[in-house]
Amino acid sequence: MKNGKNPWQRKRVLVGALAGILGSVTALPALADAELEALKRELAEQKKLIERLLATQQAQQEATARTKAEAWAASGVPVTAPTAGKKAATIEVYGVADVNVASMDSGAGRKVSFGSGGLSSSRLGVKGERALGDGWKAVGLAEAGLLLDTGSVGNGAVVPGINNSSPSSGGQLGDGSQIFSRQVYAGLASDRLGSFTVGRQYAGSYVAAVMANAMGVGLYGYSGAILPAAGMPTRVNNSLVYMTPSLKGFSGHFTYTTGSENNVNTDTAVSATKKTTDKAGQGLDAALLYRNGPVNAMASAWSLYNASYAVPAAGAAETGLARRSGWQLGGSYDFGVVKLYGQVVAGKIAGGNYENVTKALSKSSGWSVSALVPLGKHRLYASYTAFDDKSALNRDAELVGLGYSYDLYENTKLYASWGRMINNENASYSLPDGGNLVGNVTTRGFDPEGFMAGVNFVF
Repeated sequence: MKNGKNPWQRKRVLVGALAGILGSVTALPALADAELEALKRELAEQKKLIERLLATQQAQQEATARTKAEAWAASGVPVTAPTAGKKAATIEVYGVADVNVASMDSGAGRKVSFGSGGLSSSRLGVKGERALGDGWKAVGLAEAGLLLDTGSVGNGAVVPGINNSSPSSGGQLGDGSQIFSRQVYAGLASDRLGSFTVGRQYAGSYVAAVMANAMGVGLYGYSGAILPAAGMPTRVNNSLVYMTPSLKGFSGHFTYTTGSENNVNTDTAVSATKKTTDKAGQGLDAALLYRNGPVNAMASAWSLYNASYAVPAAGAAETGLARRSGWQLGGSYDFGVVKLYGQVVAGKIAGGNYENVTKALSKSSGWSVSALVPLGKHRLYASYTAFDDKSALNRDAELVGLGYSYDLYENTKLYASWGRMINNENASYSLPDGGNLVGNVTTRGFDPEGFMAGVNFVF
């Protein structure tokens, strides 16, 4: 015996080892198959997880694009992603192309027309910015209103002539040959301190008003067709605007305008029946906005001089520039199945004997309620507005509207709406949509009514 073991014991150990090795080799295919199947299952689960993540990301991108398009179409203000941290200059060309067919009766029988600006006014703009360091950037924007039915730009005269002489308040509002009648400005902006811009710009009250009606600034029956008549400024020339950064949902929009910038030192005639001064158009506008989850709220106030005052050759005359002043409150709440909106506006035009001579809207107020019902890609709208002219002229009106839109594709909507302006026996308010005024109402007490359908594309 060697090493304390006999040969038979050594053989038994060797045979056992060989048997173990053979058993292991025999089991390898089964073990490999099991591990392969486990790996396949793991890869399948990972694939499903990746697909879910991609689907969620796509849904979020579509929701962001849809929100951007709706905000843009409603407010008329381009909404873009933050560009903080960018070092190079960036330029963006954007716009809205909106066309529709409308059937309107403004007192001369029902007429069919092709228009531009039903859901929102058509426009073409360019905006740019350049990072300056330390969180500051230079910003600029130039935005022209367009009428796709005639090719007019800016505040070009409305081509179709008799009894169709002016665009609506949501359209190409401006004077003379203004190309960039919607907005044009430049300035500095900071994520921490807000923005300071100079030019022709939206007043904060107008931006706030957009938040308070389901139809924004388009579709027949939107409240902005009548409530700004209380003296609310919409766009103002020669203005300095400061917009604060958002703080816990709150932000401010403050406007000062030097008005017409008349370089005179005495009352000066501008026509046979009108005079003006160096204070023409000067004034202030301030808006406080709140956006947080389902709640949107706003409050604003304004005080501006009129551009001129009446001095007719015969009869009573005004003695100086009147001042337009007023306030508004409003907001919305999103219940999920329906989003409800409300707005209250009051204003007066007083001073310089205006109340006794010109009188128009020397004191007025109004309110509106509206609703938006989202149904997937579909949206239903309804709005009611009441306007009370408390001046001696007593020109009251009510406004009702119904609307519908469908998300045909990203940033592209089909829409339809109906609206009616109900004038009292002294009033002759017309019925505008987002960019058109299909016929002036020339008969007091007539109630203009219209239908339209169209397509709105934001790019």
